[in-house]
Amino acid sequence: MKPAFLFYILRGAQAMMWLIQLMTGVMTLALAAKTYDLATTQQTEVRLRLDTFRPNLFGFWHDTQAGFEDGQRSKSREQRGPLAALPPTAGFELAADPHAPLLRYREPSAGKRAALLALGALDDGLSIAGLVFLGGSSWLLLGLLRDVTSDTPFTAANGRRLLWLALLLFGLNLWRYVAYALVWAVVPAYRAAGLAGPLSHYVRLNTDELVPGFEVGFILLIIAAVYQRGVALSREAELVI
Repeated sequence: MKPAFLFYILRGAQAMMWLIQLMTGVMTLALAAKTYDLATTQQTEVRLRLDTFRPNLFGFWHDTQAGFEDGQRSKSREQRGPLAALPPTAGFELAADPHAPLLRYREPSAGKRAALLALGALDDGLSIAGLVFLGGSSWLLLGLLRDVTSDTPFTAANGRRLLWLALLLFGLNLWRYVAYALVWAVVPAYRAAGLAGPLSHYVRLNTDELVPGFEVGFILLIIAAVYQRGVALSREAELVI
């Protein structure tokens, strides 16, 4: 690859990281404005997106238990159909697409409404974890791209940035469990027919698809280790020369 072509690729990637940084700043202001609106408005309805096919916590154990029970019966269980939409009853409503129902209810506490927004539980694209991921990852990648040159492809600073990026992913994935536990505590224990647990156990955070899983963090750890080895080899080559 020609150096000039590589230069333009790096510059384009840096511009994209700066754009994500700008977008993160705008979204931070929007989150602050939305939080203020939730705290002061008379509108008390909250809307939470659900996935009623799998609990939000301990989903792995849920799937394992289901497989074990299927093995005991020597046949697969019948797949439950989508949850039917329900009219307002007992203080809540299941609305919108039955395949991805929307839980709607009145939450008089402004603090709880703001907490659901910050956690990313509301049917909204804003959350603190999402902003931390976008802002932190783009800043680390921006620094990495700025340090990469044809003369010094490996630097110790970039090795540390890759390590910090892996730790960021690990931290956000661990935070996801804490966030869902908080959702369980904040959302009332509404129940619907056909579900083993309360509806709060099926709320989905809007960061579930945004933040990569643990496996990406492990891959970044391996890349960081290889990168550090590249730095060491580069230094050894300089000493030999």
